[in-house]
Amino acid sequence: MEGGTPLESEAVERTPLDELKDEESSLWSLLRLLLSGKTLPHLVLVICLSMVLQFLAMRGFESASALGFLSLSGGYLLTGLLSGIGRVQRWIQLPDDADSPGHGRFKGLVFSFRICLFPLAMAAVTLVAMLALIGEQGAFGDLTGILPLVLSSCFVVWAIVQGRGFGRWLASVSASKLPDTAARDEGGLERQATVSYVVVMVLSGSLIAVFEWAAGKSFSPSNFAVDHWLFFTVLTVVLLLAMRRSRPARMQASSRTDFHAFSNRWMLLSQLLIAWHLLTVWRHWAITPSNGLLMLEEFLLMMFTVLMAIWGLTSRSYRSSLKLVNTNNALPVGLAFGYAYAGSVAMLTTVLNDIKTVMMAGHLVVALTFLWMQPRVLASTMGGVESSERIQKVVDKAVLSVEDDSASDEVLAGEHQENETAGDDGQLDEVVETGPKSIGEGISWSTPEVLASDVSWDDDEIELLD
Repeated sequence: MEGGTPLESEAVERTPLDELKDEESSLWSLLRLLLSGKTLPHLVLVICLSMVLQFLAMRGFESASALGFLSLSGGYLLTGLLSGIGRVQRWIQLPDDADSPGHGRFKGLVFSFRICLFPLAMAAVTLVAMLALIGEQGAFGDLTGILPLVLSSCFVVWAIVQGRGFGRWLASVSASKLPDTAARDEGGLERQATVSYVVVMVLSGSLIAVFEWAAGKSFSPSNFAVDHWLFFTVLTVVLLLAMRRSRPARMQASSRTDFHAFSNRWMLLSQLLIAWHLLTVWRHWAITPSNGLLMLEEFLLMMFTVLMAIWGLTSRSYRSSLKLVNTNNALPVGLAFGYAYAGSVAMLTTVLNDIKTVMMAGHLVVALTFLWMQPRVLASTMGGVESSERIQKVVDKAVLSVEDDSASDEVLAGEHQENETAGDDGQLDEVVETGPKSIGEGISWSTPEVLASDVSWDDDEIELLD
């Protein structure tokens, strides 16, 4: 039937599994965009200015440092909002022929930082506005003293954003190259859970041994379990809790081959990430890495969080009518988030005077975020696919019903034509007689008697009585 195809194409929408498969490639596309040579000076600037403002915070100028971080964040946010203007877009990125001869290599490198002038000008505008509102002579009084506390309190939000963004990417990795859809017997959860537990424990023990070797500690197999029994106990409890919380969703997923494969991959990868964050907390507490390694780790974590935040915003905004973030302003908005994240870390290290405690708290928040996401990702992914399948089944039944009605009409039309043909041959009466009898056929229906039917009424003799 020709009408069935449009209905089917309208009803079949993209399922959550299809969207997850595409998001893995969109992350790499975003990474190539952010690392493009046309915008590289912005990334260099955020590193240099963050180090300068971090140094100011450590020297007792917390309020000035917080003002700097917030001003730069607001400046790049304004730049992102204005990047839809063609002239602004040309100001904040290098042209395609930026590497053409005409300047020396060093002079050309310095000259390329001209694309940072407009965001810095927007940052100056933001700084003036903040001073006019909360400065010493501001409209709301001097509130600059609370900026470090406000900025540091946002660290928990950034950690949750990091966990959700990375979890979304792991889900997209788990959704790639799934087997064909087919029914399977439910169950088999214990064997897969045991394999995942063994893999996580072996990798965690190996990484602890590597970290101890990097820290200059002597490795003793006899004392290994005694020194780290607390970590392995906590990790075991967390993994068992994760399996228990996700068991209903995993049982539901085990009835289909593609769902089962996605569930196993997602649980293994998310458990590995939970183990990594718990291991980082344990490493900071028990193995005590050097401060230089801690700063390097914090820098990489900041870059990764910024990337995950931009990707999370773009992947959602492309499917919404708002479109706050797109390919044109992804970098400025991401750098605005980067300055805010770096400011939170700087303020926390100043307030707590211990970067190790800050990083341990951040890793714990991310681990708890993953633990919260595990069953929700499974339920949302499978629930969305099953809803699409139910819609498709309803549409298929509707199409089949229309086709059956059309076929019935054709049969009735054929029978009617045969009856008319039979009537032309003088055999119509026989066809009618052999047909089904009407209701009440053969019954003599009498007229109901009416009260006073034989009385003649004279209109002139009617008398109305009060």
